[in-house]
Amino acid sequence: MKDIELSGKKYTIPTDWSEVTLKQQIKVNSDMEKITIEEMKKFAILSGYANIPIEELKRAKLVDITKLFNVVKFINNPLPEKMIVEFDFNGKHYYCGQNLIDMEFQDFISIENAIEANSGNTFNALPTILAIMCKQKKENGTLESIDDYDIIARAKEFEELPLTIAHNLSVFFYHSVAMYSNFSQLFSTPENLKQVMEKQLQSVENTLKKLDGKGLLTRCVRGILRYYIRYIRRNWRKHYTSIQ
Repeated sequence: MKDIELSGKKYTIPTDWSEVTLKQQIKVNSDMEKITIEEMKKFAILSGYANIPIEELKRAKLVDITKLFNVVKFINNPLPEKMIVEFDFNGKHYYCGQNLIDMEFQDFISIENAIEANSGNTFNALPTILAIMCKQKKENGTLESIDDYDIIARAKEFEELPLTIAHNLSVFFYHSVAMYSNFSQLFSTPENLKQVMEKQLQSVENTLKKLDGKGLLTRCVRGILRYYIRYIRRNWRKHYTSIQ
């Protein structure tokens, strides 16, 4: 990190990718989407990484802007990319190398909900996705379930993850999704996949019928099952469209 002064105010600027946090990168992405002039998008990077208001940067002298960009010249290099399955953060050790097939169903539901809550923006949902995927080991040696901790609190903590860690965790996440999708398509014809989907739907719908007329305690279960039906149908439509 390097301290600089601009217009009489002091700012601390990262000098390496490892000093950029996931929270800062989310702000940069958000600001860049609002800027229509391509040349001005670079100001979003300085603003997000150094917490300098964009309006302040617009009023800065050219010589000062040049010095600032010299400090963050590391952005011209690609982010180090190495798929990781475990890491240390804030004195805790996390594991994220679970096979998607072995993940709990509630993890899938929680990830889907996180993405929907962020209007389909997977990057903005990344702190929550990582909070769901990355587990600590319990005293008995097994990995946590999301019932064992506060997802929102962990997601807030993960906003401060170094971008180098967050990026490589996202590489693992997307690689796993792609690998699982390719594996499923490799061994299944569209007809077979449709049959599997129909059996899944029938099973869930039968369960819903058994719950009809039950009391208050089953409403949550019915809601989850109906969500599962939408989840199956949505993923089938995506898959079916991709193989036409």
